[in-house]
Amino acid sequence: MNEALTVRTRDVAREAYHVVTPAGPALVPECLMERFPHESRPSHQTAYEWIGAHRRQITKAVEALKRGKTPREPYDLITLIDEA
Repeated sequence: MNEALTVRTRDVAREAYHVVTPAGPALVPECLMERFPHESRPSHQTAYEWIGAHRRQITKAVEALKRGKTPREPYDLITLIDEA
């Protein structure tokens, strides 16, 4: 599996990060990311590190969603998006 995953931007309104995986684009909600006591929400650095460390799970979740399946928890919170 190609593990390339790109973070496009943070979607402020949805409190999620727009990522592009080999399986397609998706939103990864901030609530999935580990928070540190001094952060009310994950910093960009924390978010990018978390996404990088979980790229395989994120990609597998997007692949499952594309097949109409439900990913394993907590990755079932990831949503597909249309970039058209």
